[in-house]
Amino acid sequence: MNTTLGFFNWFFRGLGGLGGWIIFLILALAAVIWIFYDSAKRNLPVLGWRLGAVLLAALIIPSIIFRLSSVEIIVSLTPFSEAIFYLGLLGGILPVVIAIGYYVTYKGLVGCRIGHVYEAVLGQCPECEQPARRMDYQDQYVPPAPRPMPEPVAAPRPSKPKTNAWFIDQSGRNYQLCQGETSIGRSSTNDIQFSGVSSISRQHAKVQEKSGRFYLADLASGSGTKVNGQFIHQPTLLEPNDQIQFSDNVIVTFVTTK
Repeated sequence: MNTTLGFFNWFFRGLGGLGGWIIFLILALAAVIWIFYDSAKRNLPVLGWRLGAVLLAALIIPSIIFRLSSVEIIVSLTPFSEAIFYLGLLGGILPVVIAIGYYVTYKGLVGCRIGHVYEAVLGQCPECEQPARRMDYQDQYVPPAPRPMPEPVAAPRPSKPKTNAWFIDQSGRNYQLCQGETSIGRSSTNDIQFSGVSSISRQHAKVQEKSGRFYLADLASGSGTKVNGQFIHQPTLLEPNDQIQFSDNVIVTFVTTK
């Protein structure tokens, strides 16, 4: 009880009469200003975090009024001094907690001009990027030889829904993974094609997506599949920034957004 009373007196009259509440006010303002500055710098749509920090910081206002008002107002507010004291503590501490939660949630993320949030390592928003035309890897287009009779054209495969995960090769080209299963190989029937690389098998590997987690499996390919330099022999859980090697000259990095 004596400890609480001592802290109560320090909160309103400590620091040479100024009051320890000033420290809690500085903490609250620092947390609010940092959230506004950082989210604006990274273009993050975090209105809820901003409002939360501001409203919680406002809990310290009664302490400021109680300490800086005239004697008459202080006397009238004295019956509520204990509640004002606890509100002041919360007003200084909770915005800091909000700032920590914001930092953990949006670490490594940035936003685009229309509000999409993505990993900064991607360099540009994958949702806004125009889908690039799929071309054969390390191969030039060769026009087909003229045929005397036209052959029926096979209907194109339906496009699979995509996930927020990509393989990025050493030249910066990215391959977006599909929901469910993504097939990888030299054959044109695969979702990710490396048709110009003879060391990659026709059906080389696959990625299975389960509840937002991605498992890579080798399909008994000729050159094998490595994750972080180690051959895999069973489905392997991929973590962000894992290096995957399908052949000596095809190495990609696994990237996913939260």
